[in-house]
Amino acid sequence: MGYRNSALYTFKYVAEMLEEDEDFLRDCSIEMFSEDGCLSAYDAYPASELSEPIVVFTEDGIDNLRHIVDERRAAGHAPPKPTAENRCPKS
Repeated sequence: MGYRNSALYTFKYVAEMLEEDEDFLRDCSIEMFSEDGCLSAYDAYPASELSEPIVVFTEDGIDNLRHIVDERRAAGHAPPKPTAENRCPKS
């Protein structure tokens, strides 16, 4: 069995990495499931249907999300990529 990265990445991280808008990525991720590398984490116990999950991605999930973004962009259903001026400043 080969090396498997066990790191998980948040929307903020992935948006900065892909240079995309977080809201657009959130919209794209609705099509994804856990087997696609899109997972939900809960920060409060007990979790209920009213709990807001933290959505995280595996490396495969980032690749799958990138594929969805590329398909939407090719179909003309994507906003323009954010520029350095309108991107959130890094803390």
